[in-house]
Amino acid sequence: MVGFSVSRKLSQVQHTPEDDLNFHHKTRFIILILVTLCLSIAQSDTLTLNFTIICMSGDGAQVSNHTALTNLEDMEMTLVNGSGSFKDNVGLMEHKIADGRYSYTPSEKSLLFSLVAVGAMVAVYPVMLLIGKFGSRSVCFWMGMLSAVTTALIPWMAYIGFYPLLVMRFLQGAGLSTGFTLIGIVTRQWSMQVQNALYIAVLTTFFQIGPIFTMPVAGALCTSSLGWPAVYYIHAVVTFGLFVLFYFFYRENPTRHAFVSTKELEKIQRHKGEGKREPVPIRAILTDPVIYSIWISAIGNFMGIQLTMQFSPTYLNKVMGFAVEQTGTFSAIPQIVTFFLKVIAGYAADKARCCTPQTSVKIYNNLALGGMSLSFLGLAVIPVSEPVLGLCMLIFSCSIIGFNCGAFFRSSAIYAAQHNHFIMGVNSFLNCLAALLAPVIVNIFVANDTWDEWWWVWMVHFIALFGFNIVFQIFGKGVPAEWTKPGYGKRNQVGDIVPSVPKATNGVVDGVVEAAA
Repeated sequence: MVGFSVSRKLSQVQHTPEDDLNFHHKTRFIILILVTLCLSIAQSDTLTLNFTIICMSGDGAQVSNHTALTNLEDMEMTLVNGSGSFKDNVGLMEHKIADGRYSYTPSEKSLLFSLVAVGAMVAVYPVMLLIGKFGSRSVCFWMGMLSAVTTALIPWMAYIGFYPLLVMRFLQGAGLSTGFTLIGIVTRQWSMQVQNALYIAVLTTFFQIGPIFTMPVAGALCTSSLGWPAVYYIHAVVTFGLFVLFYFFYRENPTRHAFVSTKELEKIQRHKGEGKREPVPIRAILTDPVIYSIWISAIGNFMGIQLTMQFSPTYLNKVMGFAVEQTGTFSAIPQIVTFFLKVIAGYAADKARCCTPQTSVKIYNNLALGGMSLSFLGLAVIPVSEPVLGLCMLIFSCSIIGFNCGAFFRSSAIYAAQHNHFIMGVNSFLNCLAALLAPVIVNIFVANDTWDEWWWVWMVHFIALFGFNIVFQIFGKGVPAEWTKPGYGKRNQVGDIVPSVPKATNGVVDGVVEAAA
């Protein structure tokens, strides 16, 4: 047994020597990077099928999708009753899986893609309750293990049949359900008060890092001698490794982390008050128009992201006339641009001295939702005779949303304070809802992928995002809510795992506009 642990008792907090191992008082950034990587690999796991489904329908013998019992019996005969050792039999089964051809109807593909969002939606609230009871470290670890196991089993379930594969996709989505709740917890617990936007920016880059990792890995392995199943096994191994590291190194509260020095702990807790458990004031939250303006902005944000993420290749190929081999590359450009823009925007939001957070969150929301809405208006009027201009506008629309880290996301972190993990949990549900709505909205207007049909898609999203941004401009705030004060609300409560409350002075959070020490 290894006797070393990164945990420490609360009584040890004041007795940690400054020369102890503490990453030069930067442990909070190690936590930031580790959690971002865990969120990214969980996102990547859900994208594996999107990038391998073409390889799976290759030139091999067709594997029946609807005789699961027969295929399971064949698998049992190969593994148990094969002529070689068990290891040899597993290798033989692997060859059968990789050499098979798995063809799905359009409706089956739609189910396989959408069940991830359904799984995440179903799991969001139970996961929030479990985190409130057991803490984020253990719950997120086991959800990560669920993601790793289901990803590794997908090739085997595909061989057995369509419905076992469908179950794996649902469970993959459940493994992703901790994302936004964990972002809310880490931002509240580990960031300095003056670095909220930067933490939100970096943590939400998992949307970009996921496909950036999966696309080249899937492309390389699908055409290699290892075959498409290797995509799933590599993702499963990386997921397992990262979440084991997460469980070993992550602690929900920096006061319980042995690598956090007294100096770093003081920075993290500055202007946050005393740490203690508090219940979530559900009634106050659900009757607060500011929270609804945040959630309305969130659904607009996710509608725009899901539309561009799911349909950019189709629009570029079918409407603007770009070659298929070009659309993949062009669709990846916005992910890279958004990654860097988010980090820069988050840093700038924290460092801005020209205005208060109350003003800053509204400016950033104008840039994010307002900018994306106007870019959709531009896409609605750019003709097919200007494909390069259309491509540039699409890249702009995908990238400008990177300012969301300083917009409603930051507003949520400031306004909901120690209860932000609940708000972010609902955001996770809204993201899944937007993922399901995107193809529905497109299918209402688009039948033949003509410019006239896509005009309606862009205009609907322009009007929606423009209107949602106006709601936030009216109701959005950048100061703590009354119900974040200590002792507020004793009824209709859910256990809260995030301590500490910011203090408000003259309507502005103390320290929000101060420079980081």
